[in-house]
Amino acid sequence: MHPREKNQRTALEVAWKAADHLRGSIDATRYKNTLLPLLYLRHLSAQAVEADGRQLPLAAQWDTLTQRISAAGSDAAAVLNEAFVELMRMHRDLTDAFAPAEALLEGLSPQQVADLFALLHSKWPAADEEPDAAGAMFTFLNARFAADEGRRGGDFHTPHSVARLLVDALQPWKGCVYDPCCGLGGLLVEAAMSATAEGKSPADLALFGQELNADTARLARMNLGVHGLGTAGIHRTDTLEHDLLPTVEADVVLARPPFSLKWRPQAMDPRWRYGVPPRSNADFAWLQHALHKLSAQGSAGVILGAGSMFRGTAEAAIRKAMVEDDVVACIVALPGQLFTATAIPSCAWFLTKDKSSRGGQGLADRRGETLFIDARELGFMAGRAHRVLSDGDLDSITGTYRAWRGTHPAASEYRDIPGFCCAVSTDDIRKQGYNLAPGRYVGSTADESGSAAQSVHDTVGELTGELLDLLTQAELAGDMLRRHLDS
Repeated sequence: MHPREKNQRTALEVAWKAADHLRGSIDATRYKNTLLPLLYLRHLSAQAVEADGRQLPLAAQWDTLTQRISAAGSDAAAVLNEAFVELMRMHRDLTDAFAPAEALLEGLSPQQVADLFALLHSKWPAADEEPDAAGAMFTFLNARFAADEGRRGGDFHTPHSVARLLVDALQPWKGCVYDPCCGLGGLLVEAAMSATAEGKSPADLALFGQELNADTARLARMNLGVHGLGTAGIHRTDTLEHDLLPTVEADVVLARPPFSLKWRPQAMDPRWRYGVPPRSNADFAWLQHALHKLSAQGSAGVILGAGSMFRGTAEAAIRKAMVEDDVVACIVALPGQLFTATAIPSCAWFLTKDKSSRGGQGLADRRGETLFIDARELGFMAGRAHRVLSDGDLDSITGTYRAWRGTHPAASEYRDIPGFCCAVSTDDIRKQGYNLAPGRYVGSTADESGSAAQSVHDTVGELTGELLDLLTQAELAGDMLRRHLDS
């Protein structure tokens, strides 16, 4: 095993032991809000020690904190709050970064708190291993906590293979990258890690995100911080109601919004260029917001429920207008069970305002054309209820998109593959009533005698997607009712 991999595995074992201290004392939905801020504080302390302690107040240094917490007993929250106050006073970029310690430590006994601080004090990675290890801890725990929390946790976490799908396709290695519903910041971190893997500098990226939930926005800032990225670009807001970043023009937008979100549209909002989305579902609000934030030659990748490709009424009119304006570059139909939040099939929308060759940039001119990829049969089960796209699956999908767009490094020539991908003219999409389900276009590897069965398969898939969308909305409504009754 490579020493770096061994160091990261050791760090993950420490992180999981720390999580074990919380089991049975607090609900799984609160794990991330308790442990991740402590890991971030521990990381800041380790980095300050490496810099001879000049960047961190004494009250926030981990060895001092560990000693004071051990002696404080039931006053541990007061000690930790003092550390937060001093830290935010010295570092303005950390203002409002930490929730009150009383909420963070709620449910833990004084001994559990002392043991947790002692564990993170004694077992923390050495200085030369710390930056990589701390980032690996955050990534690992975010994924595990999302799995433990179920639907609510999945709303804030994008699985790694889905994040890679968007990032590998659009290659956001420089310029402005924006996530309008950033959750824990995983897509932004994935963009920066991809840039590093390609020999690019994350310093060439300007990362921006907006997130509705205050605690989740704090954790997103911490996630970027622990990976050595700037945290100032993360803002807490209801993005669809109020855009806090009106001047940002993104080179790349990456988004995995909550599926089937009910919302309150503002009819006069300039973002709804193609029509006001219905209250019952915000999918086309997210798509139009992404387009609104793009620079003239930017590209967006947005993950939505499968129903967005073919639902009728108001959404059908918006979908038609987007196709006619030639902003839909590619649609990828994805399998179900990719997310802990829901089992419904999903899809990836790739959008751009400019499908031309863009002069000397070497791109293929794809004006009046849309690429369809049917990846519903890809992936493997990594557990009883969770599907993962393999490296080979991701290469097939993103390599096809990049060959079609002309951004593949090997300058591969695009070709249609029956049953998997097809480049379709806008006129052919009109003939299909602006239904964007790839199964309608890619055909089948079978001979023509199988076309009727294929048509039935596509129709059943579409109806199933609509039914699952309705079930998801019912599940969300049930959650809202339960929360109302609990309050």
